[in-house]
Amino acid sequence: MKKLGMLSIALGLLLSFVLLFAGSDSNQGPKLAYIDSTKVLQSYDKWIELQTKYQEDYQFYAKKLNELAAEINNLKNSGASQEEIDAKTKEYLQKQQQYNQLLSDEYQPKFAKIEQEILSKIAEFAEIMGYDFVFNSKSMSYASPNYDVTAKFIEYLKSTK
Repeated sequence: MKKLGMLSIALGLLLSFVLLFAGSDSNQGPKLAYIDSTKVLQSYDKWIELQTKYQEDYQFYAKKLNELAAEINNLKNSGASQEEIDAKTKEYLQKQQQYNQLLSDEYQPKFAKIEQEILSKIAEFAEIMGYDFVFNSKSMSYASPNYDVTAKFIEYLKSTK
């Protein structure tokens, strides 16, 4: 009977230790990290190329608008009627709106596609690295640099081209 009691106590202690050490992993909490999305975008070739194309198109339209603005100034300086100046100003505003819409229609979906691609890569990276949560540094008030995995993610992103 004493042996059975001692065995029960030994098994109870063993079970307690197993539960204690098994539970210690869950007490640590989730594995967290954050990524500086600005740095990621600035280093992502597809984003850089698209940004360059956008700037070229923007400059093209800005040049056209500057030409219209010069025409308006010439009309004012040459003593044109207010009606002519107003018509040219209206044309300028319509073109400005049209160019903004053209840029938005063309580039907004492309930028969104790249952002979605990066989010997908973040999810892959998190799974590979064992992270439970990966945050964007823009939406945090404070984060310890110990949790910054931006450089590791950029390396991963470049290696998965």
